[in-house]
Amino acid sequence: MSTDSRIITASVLPPPRSVTGIGGWIRVNLVNTWFNIGLTTVFGFILVVALWYGLKWVFFDADWRVIGTLGGRIIIGQYNVEAACPGRDCFWRPQAGLLLVMVLLGMAWSVSGGGLTKRIAVLFAGALVACAFLPYGLDKMGLDVRLLFAANVPALALGWAIARHTRLGTVSWIAVLAFCTFILILVLLRGIPGVPYLKPVSVLYWGGLMLNLLLAVVGIGLSLPIGITLALGRSSRLKVVNLLCVTFIETFRGVPLITLLFMSQVLVPLAFPENFPQNSLVRAAIIITLFSSAYMAENIRGGLQSLHPGQGEAARALGLPVWQTTLFISLPQAIRNVIPAIVGQFISLFKDTSLVYIIGMLDVVEMSRAFIQGNPEYLASAKEVFVFLAAVFWVFTFTMSHVSRRVEQHLGVGKR
Repeated sequence: MSTDSRIITASVLPPPRSVTGIGGWIRVNLVNTWFNIGLTTVFGFILVVALWYGLKWVFFDADWRVIGTLGGRIIIGQYNVEAACPGRDCFWRPQAGLLLVMVLLGMAWSVSGGGLTKRIAVLFAGALVACAFLPYGLDKMGLDVRLLFAANVPALALGWAIARHTRLGTVSWIAVLAFCTFILILVLLRGIPGVPYLKPVSVLYWGGLMLNLLLAVVGIGLSLPIGITLALGRSSRLKVVNLLCVTFIETFRGVPLITLLFMSQVLVPLAFPENFPQNSLVRAAIIITLFSSAYMAENIRGGLQSLHPGQGEAARALGLPVWQTTLFISLPQAIRNVIPAIVGQFISLFKDTSLVYIIGMLDVVEMSRAFIQGNPEYLASAKEVFVFLAAVFWVFTFTMSHVSRRVEQHLGVGKR
């Protein structure tokens, strides 16, 4: 065999087994030196002990019946109590909103062709179907609720079919329909005076996970464009615009969110007449959005400053005006570079929605705490409730983080 043939044969040989697979990864990363062997042993022992006692408590010692007793209150709070909705015929409205969301997820699944969107849609539909088994009673209302939960699977299939066989199966149409759907959900939840089956329900009775998600969607949807505007204003050469943006950003960044929420509840109503309609949900949404926008502006400004000045010089050499340079060259690259920081701010915003308890709103955490305090027989099960709530928040935040990583990989963030 010639020297050339031996070189070619060697170049196509697979890597040695000692560096491939799970065993190879362990050998290279965990037990490659005596120091790493010691660290692996110590932390492995701690992990085994933690898993042993943790899983033992989860599967054998914990009493999870309190979660079933809370039931739909975890999802919608007091929305369907007699005081909020006489006749208790309002439970179908949040479920109808979920059906609309499932249709949109089905359309997104069809447009994306599967992958991550498919997994999220299927898992979300499965979780909603599982909610049908929570105790809602055996009366007619309870049966209707279970049917509405089970209908999320056909709604997902309907959205997939609409996007596949109509002209609505584009990203632009899905974005427009998503905005219209959110407005329609708000109208359904609030109600319309004089319209049958749409009795107005005060926002004081909105609660549970539904409240957290509504505030998060409003905050995420508005804080990004407002933050971009503030970042551009802070970078402006116009002194007045720059000063206004700097004042806004530093004011909201320098005050805790809980203080701003308290001020919106106590001080803002003093600026309006007594007969002026007050809405604590709108005030909370505005404060959370503005607070997040201030941090978002700094993230975007950091992305703008990371760009090489030569790109702006090249754009000016080509004769592009400033607004086109910013809109089509600088801003897209800045947003792409700070995607992790943007998603991190979104995650923080979602978790901060639990602070609305300070203005008397029963989000999913406060609703659960109030239920435990009002029912002394469940005081011993407080750990189970808060562990369950931690898992719920983790699922949403991990999903956002996972989507962020996939977007970064698709856009090639960190690569040239």
